[in-house]
Amino acid sequence: MIITKDMLNKKVPKEMLPSSFDSATDLYTNTKDGLILYNIKPDTWNILYPFFQQENKFMINPYKIENPDITYRELIDLYEDIYNREYVSKRGFNEDKRKRVLVEEFNKVFNVNGTKIGEKLDSHYELKYSKSKNVYTLYYLESYIASDIEDVNKLLGQKVYSQELLNLNDDSIMKEINGIKVVDSLSLLDDADKLRIVRKNILD
Repeated sequence: MIITKDMLNKKVPKEMLPSSFDSATDLYTNTKDGLILYNIKPDTWNILYPFFQQENKFMINPYKIENPDITYRELIDLYEDIYNREYVSKRGFNEDKRKRVLVEEFNKVFNVNGTKIGEKLDSHYELKYSKSKNVYTLYYLESYIASDIEDVNKLLGQKVYSQELLNLNDDSIMKEINGIKVVDSLSLLDDADKLRIVRKNILD
């Protein structure tokens, strides 16, 4: 569930209080054939994602929320305070470094080179429920768009993850491809301005 502006002053339901904090920095790779999505853990998650950073990220597990009557705004403020202190200040992960390690991990995973980030597409908070662990986690998600890569065909032909191509030519973004659900955060492309930004950054 994406936390929207109209939710900020509402209280987080007690049964949805997160017991961990996490983050994800993802890279949108749009080609002439579509946006590349990956089924990273088909046996457990079985959801299609853009590539996201799995190493060197911010994560606290477990975490105890002391105030059971916290609002979504207060929850985000709490997260940001810890994130900025522990991840940005102490470990040096400012935005430039976060983008750098995202590109480095992307190049390493798919054995490609020359990847560059063009624009920041979005950042938001999500409250996600894990069925396997029966807990909620608060995520901070940052999305960037790749503006260049040396060998797109190599990326399209990679064997690391099962992949699908999301057609961005339609105004309505598909929520499922070949029976596999597309991750909820891709709903940000329902915004016409964001969709236009991704469309214009085509890798070739």
